[in-house]
Amino acid sequence: MLAVLAAIALALISSRPVIIPPADPINPVIVYVIDTGLHSRLVMPDGDGNLIQYAYGDWRYFALNQQDLGSAIAALLIPTQGTLGRRKYHNLAQLKQSINANSQLLNFTVTSAKVTQLRKLLEKRFNQNIETQIFNQLNQMHFVQDDLDYTLYHNSNHELVVWLQDLGCRVEGFVMLANFKPMLDFYEES
Repeated sequence: MLAVLAAIALALISSRPVIIPPADPINPVIVYVIDTGLHSRLVMPDGDGNLIQYAYGDWRYFALNQQDLGSAIAALLIPTQGTLGRRKYHNLAQLKQSINANSQLLNFTVTSAKVTQLRKLLEKRFNQNIETQIFNQLNQMHFVQDDLDYTLYHNSNHELVVWLQDLGCRVEGFVMLANFKPMLDFYEES
């Protein structure tokens, strides 16, 4: 019985999450997922011809760069202060330049109105705690404390799935870690 449970757990863990974008989105726009292998972020058009990235994580570990063993263990084992991060880009080339070589950039189309709605929701959420805002020089992002706790069962990848569902996507597979893959071929952009 233990061997069967271990096999099921291994199968779940090794099952990469698959993003299934909506079929035939109305007034389609391209959105991006930055996948670092452990964590993920969402980048959307900002409505003014630029791009805006949102990320969720643990306040101490992600926003304050306190990435020692104690902070990592706390982020994994107990509910900790969550953070919402934001970064703006002038164009796709600037976004691509900011991504490290070990990360992948996925892109797909969704309905424009859903992007606008999610962006407004995330902006409101970000601005609710604007008095806690800091700038992280290392990753060039602005962070605020978030009202949602960061936990093992609600990490950056779980939050990304919520955002993707708000955009009309489905996500199947194990999302504890990132390592997302597309269901369909994504669009190539230069």
